[in-house]
Amino acid sequence: MTDTAKPQEDDQNLRRALYTTAGGWSPAVAFADHLSFAAPVLAEVDGTIYCVHRGAREEGDGDKVLPVRWTSFTPASVRPYETALDEATAEPRPKDATEEQTTAWQAKVQAAADALDQARRWTPDAYIPGVESAETPALVNDKGTLRMVFTGTGGYYTHGTPQLFETELSLMDGKPRWSRPKPVTRQRSALAPALAVLDGTVHLLYVDLYADRLVHLVRNAEGRWTHVLDDGGDPMDTPYVDSERLRQEWQESKEGMRANLSLAVHDGKLHLVRNSFGILLPAVFDGSTWTDGDHLPGPVPVEAGKGIDAAFSLRTAALTSYDGKLHAVYPSARTDAGDALRHCTWTEEDGWTRPVVLEGHDSNNTPALLSFKEGPSEGAREVLLLVHRGIDRYVPPVPPVPPAPPSIADVVSRGKTVTGKTVSDHGRGAWSRLRHDVALTPATLKDGKKAVIATWDAVAEYYWGWWWYRDGGTRFSTVRVNGGTLWIKKPSDKHFLRYADFDGGAFSKGHLRVDVLITDLEPGTYEISLSSSNSKKTGGYWWDEHLFNGRTDREYWTEFDLSRCTATVTI
Repeated sequence: MTDTAKPQEDDQNLRRALYTTAGGWSPAVAFADHLSFAAPVLAEVDGTIYCVHRGAREEGDGDKVLPVRWTSFTPASVRPYETALDEATAEPRPKDATEEQTTAWQAKVQAAADALDQARRWTPDAYIPGVESAETPALVNDKGTLRMVFTGTGGYYTHGTPQLFETELSLMDGKPRWSRPKPVTRQRSALAPALAVLDGTVHLLYVDLYADRLVHLVRNAEGRWTHVLDDGGDPMDTPYVDSERLRQEWQESKEGMRANLSLAVHDGKLHLVRNSFGILLPAVFDGSTWTDGDHLPGPVPVEAGKGIDAAFSLRTAALTSYDGKLHAVYPSARTDAGDALRHCTWTEEDGWTRPVVLEGHDSNNTPALLSFKEGPSEGAREVLLLVHRGIDRYVPPVPPVPPAPPSIADVVSRGKTVTGKTVSDHGRGAWSRLRHDVALTPATLKDGKKAVIATWDAVAEYYWGWWWYRDGGTRFSTVRVNGGTLWIKKPSDKHFLRYADFDGGAFSKGHLRVDVLITDLEPGTYEISLSSSNSKKTGGYWWDEHLFNGRTDREYWTEFDLSRCTATVTI
């Protein structure tokens, strides 16, 4: 089962590996074109392996709810292609084969090899209509039916509050089809579903954000989900969870629950692993009672008083039963432990083993585990399949820097300047005024393109003693132009069009000049207008005391509604 995949900055590729007790772990192989936002989940029905996962990051647009996709692979379907390749390679070639015969033989072998390679590929990812989940769904083989429970929060589902829904896969007209999702319960605060089949009955565990105990349900023959009851007829006591912390985590996270529950059946009992403050805690259900176990051990013993001998993870562990042992694989939370997954096993006699680092199997998300049989029926071997997501080192791509627009510095030559009529605008009571005009200068840029430099020149003045004086301001006041607008039109145009806005500034000694470069103009004649959006004198204006016999005066704000000043230029 080989594919290839292009390396990515954020490795969202799903990867798979096989494990046997005798041979250990195989190298990780990437699924080509199978990208996942987070952890996948596996199940097997009638010899076909199914993998369900949420869509890639770019599909989410920052939301925690993502579309769910699925892919499948049937190992038995590969056997005819393996036989065909064996037969092609075993076919004898005549010792005196011609070049043409040799070429034909090689082409036949290559065709059989290509067909086998294609047959070993998983089916392309397909969306499950109407299914969007805030976290990795749960998947189980329910007596030959592939059943999925997922966390819906949006659309017509729950209006933002998490709720569990189920859907199942069946054949319709020979094609696989997922049923319309329906609620598992009416509860609107359910998260982190986990499924397993014990003694022919589907069991579901999940987190209630407003309860300190997990919820344990079973699916009856009528398809209804009911609570598992104790001898007194009440819902059974289940393992503890810190619902307050989980509720806060749900509200703050954009990726759903960071650590779902994991459930598996081993030796006729239901085994659970959950994350509690970063420590992996197991529990066992024997059909009548839940019993909490001690935390999974860490990679090395810890001296008394120097820490906790426990397995730490930001996520949780994938669980499955294989070759007489319960297997758990999980990502580490230790910053100095690297990104490799950890693998440990459990038996009734020996308990949990210390985890082993899976070199070359790197992931920051919970993987998926599945035990299945591989190979011809007469010689089939049971193997353990591991599927995990690549390393999540997502860094939002830096948007490309747009090319800088031309500036005055790019002008290499200038033509004759044309100055328009000077316009005067007065403030309140005609005690202040601005005299301003626009000048237009044809210009040539470094790249040879034509442009126009539009210059707005303004002089601020105040009236005193029957004359106008430059308004240079004082340390208490200044004259400013907040900004302005550039307008442009051709002689054939009826109205001026807004070309661009420009920044203003403070006057210096009663004078302000603003240059605006106009580019991308076709040859022709243009009338160009500049106007200020708002000019004003800010603060109180303190007159020079010694000129007015020690008397001071404070002038109020003066605002100008400026008229446009225009000029015409031909380029």
